[in-house]
Amino acid sequence: MSKIPIIFEHNRGFVYNVDDYFKLRTSHRLVCNLIGVPVSKPRDARTFGLPAILSPLELKLAIENGIGVLVDKTVSFRRSPTDTEKTKFQQLVEQQTTELKLPLVEKRLDDFRKHLPQIIKGKRKKLLEKGIKESEINITSESLLIEERRKIETMKIDGLLQIPSECPLAKEFSTVELKLEDGDKLKYQIFKDLWTKQNVFISGGDAFGCDFLLYPGDPLYYHASHMVYILSDPTMKLDVKYLIRCCRLSVVVNKICIFAYENDNGEIKYQTMDWDGNAGNENYAT
Repeated sequence: MSKIPIIFEHNRGFVYNVDDYFKLRTSHRLVCNLIGVPVSKPRDARTFGLPAILSPLELKLAIENGIGVLVDKTVSFRRSPTDTEKTKFQQLVEQQTTELKLPLVEKRLDDFRKHLPQIIKGKRKKLLEKGIKESEINITSESLLIEERRKIETMKIDGLLQIPSECPLAKEFSTVELKLEDGDKLKYQIFKDLWTKQNVFISGGDAFGCDFLLYPGDPLYYHASHMVYILSDPTMKLDVKYLIRCCRLSVVVNKICIFAYENDNGEIKYQTMDWDGNAGNENYAT
């Protein structure tokens, strides 16, 4: 399996290729939030465009599992492009312009075909009025379509030109090692444990005041079913008010509350909390 190149910029990992983005989501259950789209409202990259950004935890997991490789193209983009690269890029722009223009050309030709009988009749009438004999008039549908296509293709048509988010030219790059902050190490262990053992999607829980949100399927189609809170020091006495606040919030938003921690043996453990009134409720957290 070829590794997905993840571009290292501003100490974060970005994906600019839409196929790579969907592979990360569909094959590897990595959310990869789109830039400018709220975490709580994920959308389709084909609608909103890229780039997509991987959280440090997603990035670390992708590298460790051989899913992706973190690359740095900074040096490559700082140098001026060569004449060959300029020519190649211009060819790609012209090709894209032609491809975007083609549907409009075909649409105008379809409209032209619908009115072809009236157009032929009008042209024939004008020629007769100019004194040209009927036997000398040779107007065919094929010749008119060829002439109309040539005219449309040479017209300057205003339109939106897509700016490629991924550089279409090959660029030199170097690989980069990712180092997590000390405060993220436990968070990553829990993230990795959930991703490995549970068939769920995991996103940040900032929108709900927790550490993680767990989804039974792609967040594009499912609501989160669980809220995960990380206990950095489970040996300390858990504040009752904090416990009640977390549980009550999970009930209000119809999700299951989970506390995650690392025990003395270095194992990741989970404690699920629920209100008695929700026990046996089949519609709870669905």
